[in-house]
Parts: sequence; structure tokens; C-alpha cells
Amino acid sequence: MSTPAIELLGVDFSYPGSGAGVKGVDLAIAPGELLAVIGASGCGKTTLLKLIAGFLAADRGTIRIDGADMTAVPPRLRNLGVVFQSYALFPHMTAWENVAYGLKVRGVDGSVRRSRALATLDLVGLADFAGRRPGDLSGGQQQRVALARALVIEPRALLLDEPLSALDAARRLTMRDEIRRIQREHAIATVHITHDQEEALSMADRIALMIGGRIEQVGTPRELYDHPASRAVAAFVGHANLWDSRILAPDTVETPVGILRTLPHGCATGARVTVLVRPERVVPGPARDGVNGFAGRLLRDRFLGAMRRYDLAVAGAMITGETATSGPIEFVHIPPADIRILQDRP
Repeated sequence: MSTPAIELLGVDFSYPGSGAGVKGVDLAIAPGELLAVIGASGCGKTTLLKLIAGFLAADRGTIRIDGADMTAVPPRLRNLGVVFQSYALFPHMTAWENVAYGLKVRGVDGSVRRSRALATLDLVGLADFAGRRPGDLSGGQQQRVALARALVIEPRALLLDEPLSALDAARRLTMRDEIRRIQREHAIATVHITHDQEEALSMADRIALMIGGRIEQVGTPRELYDHPASRAVAAFVGHANLWDSRILAPDTVETPVGILRTLPHGCATGARVTVLVRPERVVPGPARDGVNGFAGRLLRDRFLGAMRRYDLAVAGAMITGETATSGPIEFVHIPPADIRILQDRP
């Protein structure tokens, strides 16, 4: 197994006078991997990035970059490219001068600085805008300059702190594809902090979900979505039907909406569990015989463009579904293979 590009071992940090921070973080990012870190505001995402960058010093634990212990090494010696939400460009400098600034600090010769800065601007599609100042660039173009500035120093890894949050929806879509393209072409390990789940699911090789300063689960986007480790993960990632339930048999569970047949689940009879059903797995259709069919009353029906999300009142509880079909919805089916049984860790 190759040496992780970034590795955190038992890292703790608390802000003075506050319980906020990160606790017991163990995490490894492989060379060339893009890891997205998601979680609610205040969960520790940006704190984690600042610890990796060296802007904060860990109270306990070890931070390694390319196998070398960097726990006590200052930021400038870690050689990491960082892109912040605000971009932090110098308004009096041109685009290429902003990109070249990190090289200037490192004592790189002037002609070499300019050559490398222009080449990196070309990489992000801004070769024709090298002489413009930030005030003459759009938000998306400023973001590209910030990305070029992070890349030009040939960093060991790239740290992105919600770099797309200031852009409109259309530019975010374009830029996340651009970031992913550049990251893959350079095979550079990247930690991407984001509050946008769709962004994380579409870009990341793996996702780390943080809750209360701890990493709750790390896995591929598909793993977190289809096989969440806990109810908290299931509730945070995507939309979900989550029902407090009781195991009746090796393939049967009692839920607030009724009895559900499942695939064999291995849970003990009588165990209290959470049943997870993703809304897109709920199948609307005409009433018919078979397992896991429910008639109900449509409470809400929301048009969301490519699909609709609806709430169906069933037996005093509610089933939320998503479908691209039109027409009335009075009956739904839940396939046994699409039911997940969650037993939260103690």
C-alpha cells in the first residue's frame, strides 16, 4: 500500500473556552484522491482543514504529509495549495501577478515566475485574462485565479475550503467539473470542504461526514448514500424515510406505516432498529396484490423540475417518495431489496 498523501492520527483540537473543535480524528487521503468533507455548520470541517494546513496547531495527535511528520511544521513549509471561500486575491495585482505571488515568496526568479504563472493560468482556461485585475474578472474567473495560485507552487496536496459557495448555481456546476478535471490530470490529493451534498456526491472519490467534531463515516459516495453507518448519516446524506421499528422475523420488520418484508437482515427478533427507505426507491402505481403495498392519502406534492417529491399519509405515519411520473398517487410499493435496517453504534 502506498504512503498516504495526508494522514491524521488521533488528532484533537479545541478552541480555547469552547468545546468546539475536532476529536479523535483518524483519516488518510491517498495520493491522487479527492476527499470531500461534509457536515452541518460548526461540525469541524474548516477546523480540520486548518489543522492540515498548519493554521491551527493540534492539541494531540499526529499529522503526516507524504509520510513526514508535519504536526509542528509551520504552514509555509508544508507546501500545500489552499483555496479559500473568499479567494483572497490582491486587488492591485493582475491575474498572473496574483498567481505568481507564492513563487515570489519562495524566491523563484522573476522570469520563471511569470512563465509558470502564465502556464498555470492557461491550465485553468484564463491565459487571455492574465493582465486583468480581480475587479475586472467575474466570480468564476476569480475562483480560477485562486485555483491557479494554489497549483502553481506544485503543492503536495490541495486544500479547498468551500471554494464554490460564492458562485451562482450554473457557475458552480461548471467549476466543480473543472476542479475535478484538473485534480485528476495532476493526480493531486485534495481535501474539499463543502456544505453542498450534491457537490460532494458528484465530485468525490470518498466522503467524510463530520458530526460534533468527530468523523461519523468515511466511504465512497455510494456507500454513504446506500449503506449509511448510522441513522445520523442516513438523515444527513440525501432525503430519507427513517422509521423507528421493531424486528418481527429474519425477513420482517414492524414500522409505523405497517409491516414490511425485507431481505434476510441478521437482526435479533424484538430488536429496536431504524428502517431506511430512500424516496426514489418508493414505487407509485395502481393497487395490486403483493408485499409492501400501501394505500394512502396524498398530503403534499412538490414539483421539482425533473421529478416530484410527495408525502403520502399511511396508517397515521408518512411515506415520502420521488418520481418522474405524473398523475394521482394513491398507492405505493416498497421493494424488499430497497429497505435498509440500521442498528446505530452504542
